[in-house]
Amino acid sequence: MSINSSQNTAPIAKIAPTQDLRARTQPQEQDATAKRSPKSDKTNVTLSELTKKIQTDDSRDVDHARVAELRAALSAGTLRIEPEKIAQAMVQDMFQF
Repeated sequence: MSINSSQNTAPIAKIAPTQDLRARTQPQEQDATAKRSPKSDKTNVTLSELTKKIQTDDSRDVDHARVAELRAALSAGTLRIEPEKIAQAMVQDMFQF
């Protein structure tokens, strides 16, 4: 494949309109507020029961029994910290997609 550089090209100004498309006659905020009025906005959103339950269910977020076990071991001074095991788990977690 080769590029033919002998072909004439038209300047962009001849193809595109010469007006600046970024200029607005009115600011966007004023235009949006003029189109809607408080009485015309009748949007209602209802969530399904499953969605409501998922939003309020925090039982899977924290293993409270494990937290209590770790707190007790920490306060008793018997908590074993294994840096190699922690590092390995962190690296495995980073590379899981």
